[in-house]
Amino acid sequence: MLEKSVKDMNIYEKTERICELLSDEESVSGELARAENLRRKLCEKDMTVAVIGQFKRGKSALSNSILGDEIMPVGIVPVTSAVTKVVAGEKRAEVCFENGKVEEVDFRDLHMYISEQENKNNELGIKEVVLHAPSEFLKRGLTFVDTPGVGSFHKNNTEVAYDHMKESDAVIFLLSVDSPINQIEIDFLKNAREFAARFYFAVNKIDTVSYDELNTYLEYCKMVLAKLMGEENIRMFPVSAKTMEGTEKLKDAIIQDLRVSPEKIMEESTSKKLYDLINDGISQLNFYWKAMNMEYKELDDRFNQIELTLADIRRRAESCPGAYNLFINEFKRELSGKVHKLFGMEYHYDIDLLKIGLTELSKEEFLKKTEELCSDLSDTLNRILLYREENAYTVCRRINKINRLTRELRRIRDSLKAEA
Repeated sequence: MLEKSVKDMNIYEKTERICELLSDEESVSGELARAENLRRKLCEKDMTVAVIGQFKRGKSALSNSILGDEIMPVGIVPVTSAVTKVVAGEKRAEVCFENGKVEEVDFRDLHMYISEQENKNNELGIKEVVLHAPSEFLKRGLTFVDTPGVGSFHKNNTEVAYDHMKESDAVIFLLSVDSPINQIEIDFLKNAREFAARFYFAVNKIDTVSYDELNTYLEYCKMVLAKLMGEENIRMFPVSAKTMEGTEKLKDAIIQDLRVSPEKIMEESTSKKLYDLINDGISQLNFYWKAMNMEYKELDDRFNQIELTLADIRRRAESCPGAYNLFINEFKRELSGKVHKLFGMEYHYDIDLLKIGLTELSKEEFLKKTEELCSDLSDTLNRILLYREENAYTVCRRINKINRLTRELRRIRDSLKAEA
């Protein structure tokens, strides 16, 4: 049977094909993890709806209004510093740290972790906060996300918002009647439209202006957004997070889309994300080429630095007093950062989630895992960078393999662009 051409593949088949291609090349393991996550989301129809926009627009208050519960901390200066995900379930809150540690916390203590005032520049190393809530809105199979606002004094918040924006399938883009749409919001929206398939433009604080003032503001925003989005049918939702006016209409619009066209939204969103993923994969392969073509003296020096790092990790493991699962994750993060610093390459590790009740590794198991980490990294770098490889046939095969992968990725990327 003839293999189906790229142009005849649907979006799921293209995602599958990308997973197959990347699974055979260790230098793009990070992109493989992203592709596998997209494939999973497509299969499970796991849609992410995110509230995004500039800081101080009232995102957390609107989120509470939509969810029908006082879940997100709000206050006079409620600047959110961490991504907060909300999923359906019995009410509880989990704080997920970048090192894999997961702590269950009281909702009343959330402000300690997700407000800029108490977790400045994310000094606590929070990856995300996951809230479980028995909200009717969430029972339709979606993940709701409240993101940090862009444009504040806190640069880290803007970076987190931009990074997480890439995971959104649908976006509630929040504006406010007390400020005209500005360049910060325009730039953010330009980036968001490269990843999300559906937009709901909410205008907050309508309880603070007159009917005529609101209409004037809405007409102005529609004109700007129509030009920016390249379409005339801009859906605007005037709301008040304070009084909850208009939030039901916004919720109904989202629910209707989930009922009528969830597959279409997920497929469009996945197509956009695959396009970005492929570009990142090709860039990663270019970094790989640069590393592989370093002069021998420079390559020797960098491999020596890697070996020194591995020796240091082995030494520290021997004297480690406990919390072995946590140290394995810390070693993974350290090694990934070292490879990126020395070779410009992303080296992906899965960080294990360390929840309460997880069985701790024994010292013997910990030392064995540490040795496996170190040996695997050393072997992988030697293999993919062809370090000290003198067999010309092996070198040629490696070069041909990378060239074929790059060509195939470009073919799929071009087909996605043609369909956009």
